[in-house]
Amino acid sequence: MKAGLEWIPMRWPRSWRDPALLDLLRDSPVNVLLMPPDRELAEVRAQAQQQGLSCWEMSPAGEVSGPQGRFRIVARGELDWKGGGPIVAAGDCVWPAVAAGSGASAGPTGVPWVDSNGWFAQLARTLLPGREVWLFFDPPAKTVLAAESYAVAVADAEVFGARWAIALDEGLQSRPDRAGPVMRAISAALNFFQRHRNWSDWPVCAAVGVLSDFSGEHRHMAEEILNLLSRRHLPYRVLDKAAAAAVNLNDLKAIVYPDPAAPPPELEQRLLGFVRRGGLLVTGPQWRARAGSPGPPDVHGRFQVLRVGKGRLAIAREAFSDPYLVALDTHLLLGRSHDLLRLWNGGSLNVHYAMQADGTRAVVHLINYAARPAGHEVTLGMNRPVRRALFREPAASEPRALTILPAPQGVELPLPGFGAYAAVELEV
Repeated sequence: MKAGLEWIPMRWPRSWRDPALLDLLRDSPVNVLLMPPDRELAEVRAQAQQQGLSCWEMSPAGEVSGPQGRFRIVARGELDWKGGGPIVAAGDCVWPAVAAGSGASAGPTGVPWVDSNGWFAQLARTLLPGREVWLFFDPPAKTVLAAESYAVAVADAEVFGARWAIALDEGLQSRPDRAGPVMRAISAALNFFQRHRNWSDWPVCAAVGVLSDFSGEHRHMAEEILNLLSRRHLPYRVLDKAAAAAVNLNDLKAIVYPDPAAPPPELEQRLLGFVRRGGLLVTGPQWRARAGSPGPPDVHGRFQVLRVGKGRLAIAREAFSDPYLVALDTHLLLGRSHDLLRLWNGGSLNVHYAMQADGTRAVVHLINYAARPAGHEVTLGMNRPVRRALFREPAASEPRALTILPAPQGVELPLPGFGAYAAVELEV
């Protein structure tokens, strides 16, 4: 899944009519301004083009016109996975943050709910390979946001190979003289990801695959399973049902098949082969092939578990209706012994784990939706030996070497405090 990401867009506020405000982008890699069709922005547009910026017109209805032609911003739940141009413009995305009232400061073991677009970006890059994915979401209304909150918004897109179409809150739009710290935070984050663009091309490290066509009435179920696996810090890979015959399943430990229709015979046999070799298949009551010996029952009794070859087939007794339970049961059935990584005191974090194709280097992205250092030391556990670990932050000129502690399963890496985002680069 290569991320072209040629364009870095920002939605230019209609009220910013002074060309001098372009100085806010002096150290920024932003190269596209999405501008409303307003004649009073003509001077800004002319100056921006002189500075090498590309100015694209964006109508109030979400129609965008630029060098790539015309395209429309479409709500992410309505995107067509089969067509379109080089840019996927997804609207209705969420502002990445700890959800209000989720008890983020309840204690070191609490797991607050976070709003994130990372799962969607990963899904879009899989189903629409080779296309740029732009995420459209606005800062919450009538809220004063710290600069670090904007850095979280950048990271929530960039980590997963997408772009945020940058938008500023209402206060900054009316008082551009206060926008300096926010634009510096956005620029620092964007520049960091530009320096490490190769990371977005590294394959995802995952123990679990979610296999679906992500369409129809079950689309929400399949998509929400992705979202909730992320909240369990359980790395997954999106598996496109339409391309399942070519997908490598050998490195996975479990596959979730949430679609209500039984798979075609060829796919059914491929999945049974995965189970026979030692994998776990979690599926609904629509599954047809049930030959096998009784396996160890699941904790909550929601599945009929069969031993098939070296693996297990877990068939739900009732149709999937709660994606939270599907994600929970998948983790319980798989067991902690197959966790590729673990986080202690990382309730406000999401992680994304990727490895260079030759297996010698890896990166664990840590997005902190609280946008401030945790009150307790965060520790990252890896299930494999690590020769060297570097801790990188966008604002730091040099990385810091992390202490590597042996653990019963792999190693543990105590992490320094950090704000919006950090990356742990590993030599494995």
